[in-house]
Amino acid sequence: MTKKKMITISFIIALIFGFPFKWIQYKGEQMVSIFDVYNLGMKNMFFDFSLLFISTFIIFLIWNWILKNNNIRSHTKNVSK
Repeated sequence: MTKKKMITISFIIALIFGFPFKWIQYKGEQMVSIFDVYNLGMKNMFFDFSLLFISTFIIFLIWNWILKNNNIRSHTKNVSK
């Protein structure tokens, strides 16, 4: 998989799981569900795009590290046989 596709998928994952990463916040004190954004109005929301970027980057790095380790393990298994 190309890095461009991995970054795009990481961004989509960060968008979907935005609330655990707290990049979408209500200007008041209450917690907000992603499905309540339309009901509360966009003017009452605060979008922290730096947290969204950091979340995307962390997901990408973890995914890249997992794929790299899987490739190393599969390569060492093939060499040892």
